[in-house]
Amino acid sequence: MEIRRAVPQPYEQSVSSSISFEVDIAHTKRQEAIVNIEGWLESDDGKMLAKIGLMPQTKTQSSEVAARGSMFDSDFKETIYNTTLIAPLDQRALSYIEDRRMKNKKRDVFLTLCLHIKSIVTKATVSHFHEIADGSSGIPSLVNVSSSSGRRIQGRILAYGPDSQFSTQFTSLWIISGDGSPVFLTINDQILKKERIRIPSVDWIHDFEPKLGLGEYFIVEIPKGKGVVKEAWDYVEKAEECYRQWNTKGAYANCREVGKLLDRTINRKFKNDPITKKWKRAIEKFETLTSLDLHEEDIKEQEPKGEISIGRPEAEHILIVTKAMIKYAEELLEEKS
Repeated sequence: MEIRRAVPQPYEQSVSSSISFEVDIAHTKRQEAIVNIEGWLESDDGKMLAKIGLMPQTKTQSSEVAARGSMFDSDFKETIYNTTLIAPLDQRALSYIEDRRMKNKKRDVFLTLCLHIKSIVTKATVSHFHEIADGSSGIPSLVNVSSSSGRRIQGRILAYGPDSQFSTQFTSLWIISGDGSPVFLTINDQILKKERIRIPSVDWIHDFEPKLGLGEYFIVEIPKGKGVVKEAWDYVEKAEECYRQWNTKGAYANCREVGKLLDRTINRKFKNDPITKKWKRAIEKFETLTSLDLHEEDIKEQEPKGEISIGRPEAEHILIVTKAMIKYAEELLEEKS
C-alpha cells in the first residue's frame, strides 16, 4: 500500500480555515479493502499542524476481499483508492506554515501527509473440491443422503484435487479455507507518509491565503541581482522577519541600515562622479521614508485629525521600496565596474 498522489486545495465548505487533499492510495484489489483513514498533517520540519479526517462523502465506496486459488486470481491486481481528506488549521498552524514558507528560497510551502490506514486483508484460499465423474474408478457420482429434514435426497460425491484454474458451476461450492491456518481475515493498521507535498508560492499567495483568511496579496517582482551588496540583502531578511512578527519598528530600523550601507558604498566608490548626483536625490527620499516611524511626535505637532499609527501597510511599503533601492544601487555599481 502506498500514497501515490496528494493534491492540496483550500477547502471552503468549512467555517474554519482548512486545506483538503485529494489522495490516491495504491493497494491490491480483492487482497485488501480500506475501511478507515485518519491521520495528521506535518510541516516540512516535522511539526504537527493538524489532525486529518475524511471529507463527508456524497457517494458510497465499496470494496471486496476474496479467496485466492481460482481462475479469478488475475483480479488480484493493483488498483487506486481515491478519497479526499480535510485538515482544519488554527491560526498558530497557519502562522507556522507562513514562517516556514518565508524561510524557503522560493517561498514555496512544503507539507507532509501522515495517514493511519485501517484495512481488512484476506488470508483465505479456495479449497479445490471437484465432482466425481460418472463411473470413475467404480465410484458412483450420485448417492442418497439424509437432508436436515430427514428426507432422502440425491447427493454428489466430491474429491479434492489442486487446480490453479479452479471454477465451479455450483454457486455454493466455493469452499474456502485459511491459508495454512484457521485465520481467514486480518485487520491491518499501518502508517503511510507522503512527504514534500509542494504548494508553489504563486498558488499559496493567490489561491490559499485569501481563502484561509490570511488576506490577499499582490506580487512585486524585483530581481535580486548578483548580490553585489550582500550585506544589504541580509538586512532585508532581518526586516522581513520583523515584519512577520508584527515588529514594524524592527522592520524600519533594518531598512534604515540598508540606506546607510548603500549610501556609504556609493559615495566611497564614485566620490564626485555624476552618478552621485542621481544617487543623492534617491537616497534623500529613501531616508525620509525610512525615518517615518521616528517622527510620530513631529507629525502629532502638526495636529492632524485622528491618531498616528505606523503599522503593517507602512512596513509593507518600505520593504518593497528598500528592495528596489538595493537593486538600483547594484546596477549603478555594476555600470561603472
